[in-house]
Amino acid sequence: MPVVILASASPARRQLLRDAGFEFEVLASRVRELRGRGRSLEETVVENARRKAGWAARRAPGRWVLAADTMIEFEGGLYGKPSGRRDGVALLARMAGKRHVLATGVVLRRDERAIVKVARSTVTLRPLDRTRIASIVNAPERYAGGYAAIESDDPLVERIDGSFTNVVGLPMEIVGPLLVKHVGG
Repeated sequence: MPVVILASASPARRQLLRDAGFEFEVLASRVRELRGRGRSLEETVVENARRKAGWAARRAPGRWVLAADTMIEFEGGLYGKPSGRRDGVALLARMAGKRHVLATGVVLRRDERAIVKVARSTVTLRPLDRTRIASIVNAPERYAGGYAAIESDDPLVERIDGSFTNVVGLPMEIVGPLLVKHVGG
């Protein structure tokens, strides 16, 4: 039996867990995510991760559930996944050459016990024009902020201050030790 249930359909999260050697099964949560109105970035991603973990935990009593939610904060606004390609490219064009904060709320839950963590990274995008951005991004509606970071020679991301895996979708510096300590590896 897999050690943990991942309450996410994210291919990036699955790959990060696989690369770290963790056994898991996917039970993608079906909850309505908050968009942050009146809440901070950290409060929003934690609440969304709690909702996802709760949904999956109710369907898998006695099992450990790992849930996460990632959003960005840019110029006072909170952004999750864009509604489509056009919105994703437009957001990236506004952020081009500028910094934004990306946060992931992580919840590890079994029944009513929940461990909650947050990772923050500051990301600087390259100063690219809209046409170049459109030629780079693929399916921006799948990623918080409309982009996915890659490890080397990233054509979009100039600099990451903080966790690289957080920007990919799951801060393994937090998740790995949590899983080893509470779930077993």
